[in-house]
Amino acid sequence: MKILPFKIAKPVNESFWIQNDHLPHLYDILHQHDEFQITLIQESTGNAIAGNRICEFSPGDIFVFGGKLPHAFRNDAVYYDPANYLQARALSVYFEWNVLGASFWALPETKELQDLVHRAEQGIFFPAKANRAIAAKIEELATATATDRLILLLTVLKQLTTTEHFEILSTGGAYNNLNETDEMRLDAIYRFTLKEYYRPISLQEIADVAHMTTNSFCRYFKTRTRKSYLDFLTEFRIGQACKLLQQEEFGIADIAVQVGFGNLSNFNRKFKQLNDCTPKEYRNKLRLTSSI
Repeated sequence: MKILPFKIAKPVNESFWIQNDHLPHLYDILHQHDEFQITLIQESTGNAIAGNRICEFSPGDIFVFGGKLPHAFRNDAVYYDPANYLQARALSVYFEWNVLGASFWALPETKELQDLVHRAEQGIFFPAKANRAIAAKIEELATATATDRLILLLTVLKQLTTTEHFEILSTGGAYNNLNETDEMRLDAIYRFTLKEYYRPISLQEIADVAHMTTNSFCRYFKTRTRKSYLDFLTEFRIGQACKLLQQEEFGIADIAVQVGFGNLSNFNRKFKQLNDCTPKEYRNKLRLTSSI
């Protein structure tokens, strides 16, 4: 399966373009392209991959990917079963950042937008709850025409730049230098991780997925993603735990097992390292927020 290069179908006589996805599941193959991308998730849940990070998405969430950043959207398993009759909807905006010319981006007034470009190289997540106004403007883009569309795009970019509610997704990495073999290998690694994270995964097992020896795999993954596979796996497991902690029916010990931790004390320690609080404190914060 060829992943690179991935070409966006560009409409004639348009400087930027809108893509409406309404499918059983979103495009789930790890890929990269030259264009700057803004995606609003309108319907469905799952996991977004950006560089060396996997995070969950739900309706209303917004993602921004800079050019050449490997990314994909993997819907939850229920969306891949036709018997469920589920649909995934997303609205994406694509454009080449230099479309307005170097002189425009050299203006003092566009410095904030240039900062957005640099952050987008690592992928940016804008959670739905705090960014509904931006989501509404992105939806307006889908029906706007001519000058109005350009003005709306600049408005969206301005809002994305000034909002305080965002999260940088991946750490710095040599993503622009990934070749087709790298993309296919990382895609296989990420797919396996999403499917099997809930149980023990040995380095030998994941190395076999990549068709490499254990030592070669460890070097390879660290070089391509700037983190070890074990750190990557732990971060994803803790992210899944954060989702489960929102559901009161699961006890903390049960959650630890569900996300692949056989030892509760190790789960608590790793959780606190990544979130600056224990799972119990995290759940209490969620309860407090929901009661306001």
